[in-house]
Amino acid sequence: MNTKQYNILLITLLISTTYTGLANADWKESLRDMWGSTEEIREKTVDKTKEYSNKAVETSKKYYHSIAENYNSLAEGKTKHISPQIIKEENTQHLKAVWSDVLQNLDHALDINMQIDQAPESRWFGDDKQSLREDQIDVFADIEILLDSPTISANRQHIDKLKQKITEERQDIAQLKEQRVVASGIEKEKLNKKIQQAKHKITDYTNTIAQEKTNLKLRLQEMGLLLSEQQVDVLLSRVDSDDIIKMSIIYDVLTDITNQLMELTQESNEDINQARKYYGMHVILLKLVMNIQQSYINQLSNSYLPKINTIREETAQLSQVSKKLLNTTQKQSSRILLQKNIKAQQLTLKVANIYAQQLIIQQAKVQKALNLIRHDYRVAKNTYDTVKLSADLVRLMKTNQASFHALMNIQIPEIVPFENREMQKKFEELSILLKH
Repeated sequence: MNTKQYNILLITLLISTTYTGLANADWKESLRDMWGSTEEIREKTVDKTKEYSNKAVETSKKYYHSIAENYNSLAEGKTKHISPQIIKEENTQHLKAVWSDVLQNLDHALDINMQIDQAPESRWFGDDKQSLREDQIDVFADIEILLDSPTISANRQHIDKLKQKITEERQDIAQLKEQRVVASGIEKEKLNKKIQQAKHKITDYTNTIAQEKTNLKLRLQEMGLLLSEQQVDVLLSRVDSDDIIKMSIIYDVLTDITNQLMELTQESNEDINQARKYYGMHVILLKLVMNIQQSYINQLSNSYLPKINTIREETAQLSQVSKKLLNTTQKQSSRILLQKNIKAQQLTLKVANIYAQQLIIQQAKVQKALNLIRHDYRVAKNTYDTVKLSADLVRLMKTNQASFHALMNIQIPEIVPFENREMQKKFEELSILLKH
């Protein structure tokens, strides 16, 4: 039950309670019947949505689990090399695994789209345009789960896991060195051996991370996102990396899905109703892209950009305080400490400014792409409502398919490699702050 339906129920109960002594039993009975009928219709819709959602999530879990098992079967700190052919086979298997569920969810989203057209803008009882849009967004979320690449997710999870292991090994080394200070003889030799073993593990983990990044780079390249190894480092450090990669993945998969829908539309021959159904699914794909883009823009406007601006303001204020203290401090040790603080604050401010600029540029790129796809959607929706010949549908689908490639080019982020390791580390620190 969404917020609107809770409000309706609350108002109904308030009315029923307030007018208990005034309203007659027939009126209250009619109100209960009306609410019961509304709930019955709503529950059927919700049940259908849950059925598709649960199935979509379950299908996705099974497929992701198989990929995870493949990674877990690898030796600790090891990974396999991949080739373009392997990537193509992975993508083919992925689409095959989720195809049926994607079609079902597209069909369901199309059904909701038609309900949106017929529903009023607002009403007390029953669905209106807003509540139906919320239901459709839930279906879009399930489709996104299905279309997301399990291999790329596994790549990133493996990288994150290895980075965590490196952090743990470094912590262990620090503790071992503390113990070594007061150790002697055999005990000290044992500690030295453990330190060397930990260092070897860090080297192995670092090499494996490099290979995972190479694999990720190849997978992104196969989708049309051409990045150097340094640019992959920058992308993975960004707070919006998940969103950028997800959009790239989905645009690539949608091209394949559009091919399949065009084939189904052509095979429908003279059955215009069946052809319109498949074309309607294509229309929904365009709306799905719009939803993803708008969600990204909203995330930047409402979360990431305000947070990075707060960091910039607080750092600038702190830097001013540090400079004032430096001007009034005579003690040399305190001056050295303040100078280090000011240097660190200046680095934070520099990286935060670069970060904010990159997010603003990327937001503008996605907004431009959204404007283009919104126009395509309106044309496609108008065609869906009026067209009589399936051949016309196929022609427009081909046009829109080209738009997916154009979107990829428009939305490729401007990724400038880090000047040094210090800047990369600060960038990663800011990303952690922005995520929380």
